Amino acid sequence: MTFATWSALASLVASAVVVGSIAEVASASRRCGRSDLATYTVADGDTWFDIAHSVGVGMSSLFDANDADDESAIHPGDVLCLPSDASASGSDSGTSGSGSGGCVAAYTVATNDSWFSIAKAAGVSMSRLLDVNDATAKQTIYPGSSVCLPAGASMPASSKTSNSSNSSTPASINGLKAFPVEGPCWFADTWLAPRGNGRRHQGVDLIADQGQYLYAVTDGTLTNRAWDQPGLLAGNAWWLSADDGSGTYYFYGHLYAFAPGLKVGSKVRAGQIIGFVGETGSAATPHLHFEMHPNGGGAINPYPTIKAMNGCKTTLLYEQPGGWTPEG
Repeated sequence: MTFATWSALASLVASAVVVGSIAEVASASRRCGRSDLATYTVADGDTWFDIAHSVGVGMSSLFDANDADDESAIHPGDVLCLPSDASASGSDSGTSGSGSGGCVAAYTVATNDSWFSIAKAAGVSMSRLLDVNDATAKQTIYPGSSVCLPAGASMPASSKTSNSSNSSTPASINGLKAFPVEGPCWFADTWLAPRGNGRRHQGVDLIADQGQYLYAVTDGTLTNRAWDQPGLLAGNAWWLSADDGSGTYYFYGHLYAFAPGLKVGSKVRAGQIIGFVGETGSAATPHLHFEMHPNGGGAINPYPTIKAMNGCKTTLLYEQPGGWTPEG
């Protein structure tokens, strides 16, 4: 992603508070007021809650140490100050895993799993789980990989069934069979973040370069389209209704352009290109505003589903109907 895109992102997330920098951890420690104070470098997908839990402190203490609050945004690469009573296991000054009792069982990572969810299901602290795996909270885990469980841990139930979910049909996470945008991209949990005129954010913003492909997340029908015009916040937009009879639909906003040949009523399949990333409407940088509306009702937070799939880390190029691929 270009420097200009990152700069524009600062104005997109209006509630952001700079709580750290991408400077070296030693410099960040001095900024925190003590050269011996532990710091934590934010990883992709981290939240204030995850970080506080991983280092064994309350969220209020973590907020106080960074002069922040629950509306302060954090981004990958930010360096946070940790309270003096924080555990070193999840911090940048912590030691690499000593084994903490050794690996007594292996857990097979399932879709939607994270270090935090596994630790919670196993009934152990996140710091102990990280320690026995010689890992940090920044380390990514993937479905199918193995994670060591420390002594006293319970085996999470999903490990017993994770291998039985394999099938010849596309994987589906909360109804999504395809990631909505071509990677690389970046996103954060901005659900219900304040917007202008008292509005609250009703989706997730996937930041990407203009022109990257947008994909149908499921087999369905394009049921409505909006064209960019003055006063229209979402700019160019699609509504995609799932073909499973549930009434579920998905909303795509700020498109640069629509894929050729598509119109209201067009049938599309999961992974089919339906448009291109843009910044039409009220947008400060190219991105996709994506909403999920189960059973035709109000929007739900799409961040957990998008995080579980996280196609942002790869450049997804789904097979297109008839082998057609548009020029970006």
